[in-house]
Amino acid sequence: MTLEPVIEEITRKGHLEIAEIKKEAEKKAEEIIAEAKEKAEEIIKKAKADAEKEVERLRKQEISGIKLEMKKEELAKKKDVVEKVREKLIERIKNMDEKEREELLKKLISKYDQDGFKIYSSKKDEEIVKKLVKKMEYAGNIECLGGIILESADGSYRINLTFDNIVEEVFEDKMKDIHKILFGE
Repeated sequence: MTLEPVIEEITRKGHLEIAEIKKEAEKKAEEIIAEAKEKAEEIIKKAKADAEKEVERLRKQEISGIKLEMKKEELAKKKDVVEKVREKLIERIKNMDEKEREELLKKLISKYDQDGFKIYSSKKDEEIVKKLVKKMEYAGNIECLGGIILESADGSYRINLTFDNIVEEVFEDKMKDIHKILFGE
């Protein structure tokens, strides 16, 4: 029996698990975004009000330059708000209680716990991962917020299921949706 079907099955399961994790992360991100939306609106309202006063004062001078600066300032503030949402999500992950952390790790591990794979985790998750793993070899610690990395025995294939990677993928994939929710764009 070749490894191809096994690798394909693991890859398929990996994609399904990643989709499930992304869905959960998106749900958590939406909760955080909802909390941040009110603050974002206040920041934007204040920024717009300040910028409008500045436009009136300097209307006779460089009107087009002022509008450009307003747009830059607004974009910078929006970027700051989005970054604060991302930071809040990361902070929430860092402060996740042990039970919730173990549940997430259990979901990740249960789909992949097979002979012939090595598993890595953060130092913080090491004991939980060792407890949950039945067939895989625990290969050591990695620097991450949590989650796991799976690696084939020969090191030729890796699945990155770290919370860091999941957060980044969610933010990359859903950036337009995040802006729409926060700023109505």
